[in-house]
This record gives sequence, C-alpha cells and structure tokens, in this order.
Amino acid sequence: MEQAVKFENVVAGELLQPVSFSIPAGCKAAAITARQEENDLQARLMLALAKPLSGSVTVLGEPLERASNKALQALRRQVAVIYPSGGLISNLKVWENLVLPLEYFSVCPAGEIEERGMAALKRVGYEGDLMELPGHLSLYARRQVGIARAMLLNPRLVICNEVLTGLSGGQRSAVLALLEEFHRESPELTSLFLTADEDALRELQVDTRIVMKGSSAHG
Repeated sequence: MEQAVKFENVVAGELLQPVSFSIPAGCKAAAITARQEENDLQARLMLALAKPLSGSVTVLGEPLERASNKALQALRRQVAVIYPSGGLISNLKVWENLVLPLEYFSVCPAGEIEERGMAALKRVGYEGDLMELPGHLSLYARRQVGIARAMLLNPRLVICNEVLTGLSGGQRSAVLALLEEFHRESPELTSLFLTADEDALRELQVDTRIVMKGSSAHG
C-alpha cells in the first residue's frame, strides 16, 4: 500500500529520539505528541520547511531530502495545513488570506476564484466580514477560514494541527463533521490530525493512531 507519510529514524529539533512511523494513503490518522512544538516541527518537516538532523521524511512518495525545488513546489501544492490559529497572515484581510493559495498555485482560472471562495466560506459556516483582519476574529472564525482555504486546494494530504483544541463542544463537533465529510469525498485524501491534547480527539474515529512518547513514535 502506498504511504502518504513516512518518517524513518528522524531526529530534528524537539524530536530528540529517532522517530519512525508511516501513514497509508487515503487514511485518517492521529499523531499524539508531547507538546505543540512537536506538532509544528512535524508539519514543517512534511513541507520540507525544516530538515532533519538525521533520518528521512517521505511525503506522497517524494523523498524530501533528495527533492528538487521544482518537486517541492509541486508537493506543497498537494499538501494543506490547518494551523491552530488558522494560519492567516495578520496584515491580509480574510478574503485575501482565503484566495492567496489559489492565486499563488494557479489552482483555477481567475474568473472562478470568487465563486469557489464564497462557496468554501459558506460550507464552513463563516458569517463574518470578508474585509476583516484576522486579529479581530475569534479563534473559531480563524479556523473556519483556515479550513475553507485548505479545502480550496483539493489536497492529497491535509495536516490538521491542533484544530480542535480551545473550541467549545459545539464548535469542535462542527469542525470534526466538516473535516470528516471532506475526507470521505476523496478516496485519495489522507487526513493527519496532530495534537498534544489527546482528549480533543476523543470523538474522532481514525484508521491509524500514533503516540509520541519521549519523542519516539508508537503506532
């Protein structure tokens, strides 16, 4: 079976002991870490924005340590990350944040951007001002925009970095329902939930669960 993500004896930053795990393509997985810094580092490693001190990381069949800049650009087009704060750029308005990846990666013709962007915001239930700056939004609203932006990319891998922590019960259920529906829509989509708060994922049914203990991985 094809592996969407594979870490082999990776040592880097917060991962002080070798970490090895693999996540089959098309599955829904959870990685339980010791702290938020590990979540952030793993996301950066999977985007090749950080390099391991030793070991190797392979994402969507691409060994990152040998990948060319062109290959990494193509890979990042297929990976979406939803960050704890939504991952929005502070000096860009909601709408600018939402459509930035569509424009950067030329995902669709310019004439379709508005229609697709509005449909994505409607789907996630965002009802705020499109011209608002992220700093004026609630945590839930920022995550709604981050989820909408990820969906617009039609990724093969979506990394959900602490997307449930800090939300009310109703908000958490709404986010889970959205992400699970999105996952079911594409048999090729791999969804990886990173969290240091295992309780936040108690309602999530996954195919693969990885527990990081002392910065080593246990499936």
